[in-house]
Amino acid sequence: MHFYESSIITTKDGLHCQVYGNEHSTKSILVKPKYIPMEKLGCNSLQCRFISGKRMNRLNMWTDKEELKKYISEFKKSYPNYVFHSDMHKNDRLFFSIPVNNIERIYFPRRGFSELMSMPENSLDEHLKLVYDFGQFLLKSGLRVKDFGITYSTLMGHYMSNISDINIVVYGKENFWKLMDYLKDAKHEKLKWKTKEDWIDFYNKRNRFGIFDKDEFVELMSRKKSEGFFDGSLFVIFAAEKEEETWFKWGEETYEDRGIVTVEGEVTDNFSSVVRPGCYEVKNCNIEGVKKIVFYSRDYCMLAYPGEKIKACGVLEEVKPKNGESYHRVVVGYFDSYISDRREKEYIRRIKNGM
Repeated sequence: MHFYESSIITTKDGLHCQVYGNEHSTKSILVKPKYIPMEKLGCNSLQCRFISGKRMNRLNMWTDKEELKKYISEFKKSYPNYVFHSDMHKNDRLFFSIPVNNIERIYFPRRGFSELMSMPENSLDEHLKLVYDFGQFLLKSGLRVKDFGITYSTLMGHYMSNISDINIVVYGKENFWKLMDYLKDAKHEKLKWKTKEDWIDFYNKRNRFGIFDKDEFVELMSRKKSEGFFDGSLFVIFAAEKEEETWFKWGEETYEDRGIVTVEGEVTDNFSSVVRPGCYEVKNCNIEGVKKIVFYSRDYCMLAYPGEKIKACGVLEEVKPKNGESYHRVVVGYFDSYISDRREKEYIRRIKNGM
């Protein structure tokens, strides 16, 4: 089943969740819980927010690992219906999902953007006027209003002016790449790209220092035009796959864990490296039969381009399609990796100059 990434769903139990990926089981919608009520469980190492009249923990997979393990264990007991058991994966993988009958409301980013852009400008507060102006700037790329969405706090209305980020969704991978090309040379008095210092700050907060050399990280991230500042507010631009362009279909393959491996190969296609889960197609790997390197973390979006070599450490899976021959892939960033030793071990890196 296809359901767009980055839509926001509130549940009858009071959870606020972000749709995770674009392909889903027919039984429920895969999500990442974003805000979780503290009535049944709470964690001091997670940020606390007051939303919709409730104390909420904001789930951060990079918090203290031992605290996170305890929290996830308690979450499974408190909200067992929101833990998804995949029949595609032969080993137990951690997924979160919302059964359809547990949905309270769905916030659609595309509808939100369209509504915002049709608002009278004198009716907008400071934050919404900024998002409106940014939207007008992006529309100069040639994309249409229906190609964009707004998400997170802007969509749900619990943003804070001068603090909340601007989060934009682009519908269609082809549209996303077109926008990235536009932003390479686009100019606006309010537009500023992240500096070396900005990326280093991000590098330290997200524990990337255990994976990347600092200078290498800054170089790779600076190639991206999906993050920057507009009039001082951080913006992040995400891609969502259209149904006809998804790189896999849920239920058309099964996956068997073959252990943790480190693989090197040459990128042949990075078109699907802008979505989640993302994918690099590779050739000439040091492990025979590996055709794809798959990731669930946005950190690895647009990390490498065709002709560049990459190195990845993750779960080696044998992929068995319903139609076609079996092959292997390496997967980085399943949710269960954050509560295991794999959190410190898994990565995708570009191999610079073949080294």
